[in-house]
Amino acid sequence: MLLLTVEEKLEIRTMSRKVNISVDNLPDTLRGQIHGVESAIDNESLALFTDNKDVRVSIENAAHGLRAYSNTFNHYDLWGRFVRSGHKKLPVEEAPKKTIVTRKISEKVDGILYDGEIKITPAVVSTRKDGEDVEYLVWPSDREEKVERALIRLASKGKIVKINFKSGIQYAVVFSMNELAQELKAVGQSMPYPQIKESLEALQGSKLSFKYSATDTRNSDIDDSFYESNMNFLSSLHFSGKKGQGGNVKCVACLNAFVHNMIDNLEYKGYYFNSAQELKRGLSRWMMLRLYHLWRYAAPGKTYHFRLLSIMEKYGSIYSTDEITENKLKALRRDMTTTMKDLIEKGAISEYNITNVKDDKTGNIIDYTYEMHPSDQFCDEILTLNKHNKRIEIQGGKRIVENAVLIDEDKIEEIVED
Repeated sequence: MLLLTVEEKLEIRTMSRKVNISVDNLPDTLRGQIHGVESAIDNESLALFTDNKDVRVSIENAAHGLRAYSNTFNHYDLWGRFVRSGHKKLPVEEAPKKTIVTRKISEKVDGILYDGEIKITPAVVSTRKDGEDVEYLVWPSDREEKVERALIRLASKGKIVKINFKSGIQYAVVFSMNELAQELKAVGQSMPYPQIKESLEALQGSKLSFKYSATDTRNSDIDDSFYESNMNFLSSLHFSGKKGQGGNVKCVACLNAFVHNMIDNLEYKGYYFNSAQELKRGLSRWMMLRLYHLWRYAAPGKTYHFRLLSIMEKYGSIYSTDEITENKLKALRRDMTTTMKDLIEKGAISEYNITNVKDDKTGNIIDYTYEMHPSDQFCDEILTLNKHNKRIEIQGGKRIVENAVLIDEDKIEEIVED
């Protein structure tokens, strides 16, 4: 009789989630364009992306979806890619003169300083209303952010494939509408299928334009790099099924080239999807994800600092050109106070302190500095995630194994035989 340990049983469960798909399983709109498909079981980059060995929990806990693991992309997910205020959806005929949202990029990740700007162009989505098709401009906002996070959660669970198109290679998430709906429901973000479908269409139709420099702050001998890219949030989107199937409709969402490259280059980090996404407020979810990204050395006694206006600009609540009145500053502080309470209740931080920033001439308060103290729970999570990330980087060849023992080839057989 074959006996399996708890870890081995969970490994089988984990592997079974990964998609093993052929060209015949894909929508008709794709079959004629494809040479072949590789699953996360067969492809090294996707195998690393979907690897969750170090962050698993017991079978009992896994059944309840506790500490659900997912991935987040290093600088891409820190940039303000979603619209937080103003128009979210408008009939095309009511479009404002200016539809493109422009934001500044200024972020340091793993010693690299990214500086530049990002532009967000809304999608044109057709919706059936009173028996007629009506076209709307849809800006990617909180709703689309929730759907994108759930989509990457599915990809991280193994629902991702490499498709060899005749025109080139793309990574795609393969799922049913019901699977995506269940991921959203699991973190209290339930949406009807038409809303999920419209969000996916908005992600596919909305455009991103990046223009930024990347400076290595740890090595002045390395020249600054300059990048300029134009893409959609999702490269393409395909549905298949029968009319009235609802949740059983099959979907293929092709990731954009930027995300594709980040997967290949191991430019992502693990985080606990439910810890961030269960939070009800957009700012709280974004802050939690940001802590998972940037507070990778969280430990008792170490704190994390930020300025209120700077963080709100990064989030997208304000723009650098906005006039910040006294009332506006108070409103922003109230929003952040609520978020700090959310993070304490979620167990991410134990406490926080606020310091006034005053104008030297007038003595008026013009900003606030926040200092956050990590909880023991969050420190433990980060320690586990860092160990996992280190192993993935070693396996992927991005990190050299420390204290490695070199063995001559002629001695390998000898060692194996012993």
